[in-house]
Amino acid sequence: MERMSHVSSQTPRGGWTPVRIFAVAVIILVIGVFLGYLFSGSASQTASISMRKSNQTSGTTSQSESQQPFDSSISLLLQRLSSNPDDANLLVMIGDQYYDHRDYERAVDYYRRSITLRPENVDVRTDMGTAIWYMGNPDGAIREYETSLKLQPNHPQTLFNMGIVKWQGKHDEKAALELWKRLLSVNPTYPDRQKVEQLIHQLQITTK
Repeated sequence: MERMSHVSSQTPRGGWTPVRIFAVAVIILVIGVFLGYLFSGSASQTASISMRKSNQTSGTTSQSESQQPFDSSISLLLQRLSSNPDDANLLVMIGDQYYDHRDYERAVDYYRRSITLRPENVDVRTDMGTAIWYMGNPDGAIREYETSLKLQPNHPQTLFNMGIVKWQGKHDEKAALELWKRLLSVNPTYPDRQKVEQLIHQLQITTK
């Protein structure tokens, strides 16, 4: 993306110039792309991403048609769970199903049960934090992210997601920038480094 000039120092702080308006529009576009990454991070990452991508099919599918596969899948998983209630991986799979179905409350319930069995599973805790965020509880999400970072201080998805919540949920642009800069510093080969750099750059413009 073409680099944008900084807002003139003569502009009153908080004033809305065309440059700042454009910068905000670009940020909204970028964040829309990045919100998809909030869906990834669980122990069953490959399957989880696959399932979540399959939910982004054409909008012509009716609600009843999309509900039927979910009902069948979740029923089978719950049947398996009844025979193996302490299967941490199975609990995550069920949580993923509810997460993909946007039933975040149930997703959190199964993620939490899995974490009770395996409290060190940072990927699942991060997914749970994100589900809590989608339930409208940024503080609860941040608590889970903070616990994840105590276990794995450089966990990339946690750093990114926490930055999103700090920015969008707590309106703390400084904290978001620090988290994303830390993400790139400790994960120099981060697959979406360029996009994170773009997001940092645009956010820096709007906070000038």
